[in-house]
Amino acid sequence: MAGGWLVLVAFLLVNACRAETVTLHLRNGASVTGEMISLDTTFITITNAVLGKIAVPVVEVQRLEKKNTGQAAGHAAASPPPATATNQPPATQAAPTAPTQQPPPQAALPAPAPKPAPTPAAQPPPVKPKPPKRWTIDAQVGADLQYNQNERRLYYGRAKWTYGKERFRSIVDYLATYGRTDGVLSANDMNGSVRVELDVEKNKRVFLFNAAGVGYNEIRKIDLGYDDSFGLGYKLIARTNLTLNTDIGVNYQRQNFSDGTSKDYGALRLGELMGWKISSKWVLDEKFEFYPRFTDIGHYRMRFETNLRYLLSNSLNLNFTLIDQYDTQPASSVTRNDLLVRATLGFKL
Repeated sequence: MAGGWLVLVAFLLVNACRAETVTLHLRNGASVTGEMISLDTTFITITNAVLGKIAVPVVEVQRLEKKNTGQAAGHAAASPPPATATNQPPATQAAPTAPTQQPPPQAALPAPAPKPAPTPAAQPPPVKPKPPKRWTIDAQVGADLQYNQNERRLYYGRAKWTYGKERFRSIVDYLATYGRTDGVLSANDMNGSVRVELDVEKNKRVFLFNAAGVGYNEIRKIDLGYDDSFGLGYKLIARTNLTLNTDIGVNYQRQNFSDGTSKDYGALRLGELMGWKISSKWVLDEKFEFYPRFTDIGHYRMRFETNLRYLLSNSLNLNFTLIDQYDTQPASSVTRNDLLVRATLGFKL
């Protein structure tokens, strides 16, 4: 009869808790409060506003407590109801006791705070690529000194400035030589030139050019000479270590001689320019210009120059230069050919 009371009490307590707010006291000491939804032999299902729907295994529940009345029931067995006169002798009935004070309902456990997302490692600011260097300056100086039965002093220098940006290029070149041998003037000349080029098509093979020069040469009896050329050029070879350009155009030249006469010439221009990086230390460049004169058929002038450079460092180099100029119409009593071979120390910026 007592077993029947236990089952009946547990059944009544559970059904009384359905759709009511209850608190489940778990065996690990925690508790959770919510509205009862269902109960079976495996799970007790409740819901609350924080955690939503929760299914708690029955074996984990120590006791179940109704929030509004404070009644509780164990999940395995409930306490039997107090004895009455119908099932116990009057002599053995227990004296009424004061109702047990139930603990206040426990608040539902707050939902665990979400873990903050890991902060990505700070990325260093992107490194801006160094802008390309668009200009270079190359300066060369040299001297030829001799002191014995003959005395000779020869000084020469050169400065070359090159600039390039996208389709445009310019070259400014200046050369000067001065010397005396046994007190007699043996060299005194200066020449400066400017050349500009502009690529005219997408592949940057074809370009327009203009080249102008001015100078004097006291030994060759030219007080002042200047010329100007313009035309069209083509890049035959454009590799990282080898370049070869050709050009064709027209040229105008004027020379004022030391005897007071002057001469004007018109000519075609055929030009070629080559640059070759032989190795990391050796560089060779070569330039050839040929001017067949159409104002004096059968006459011409030409200029050939080559430079072999050895790089001592990024900014210091040795230069071996050969310049040959030939003119079929020189000043009176001046030879047609003028050949110069020299070695210089160069500085590059």
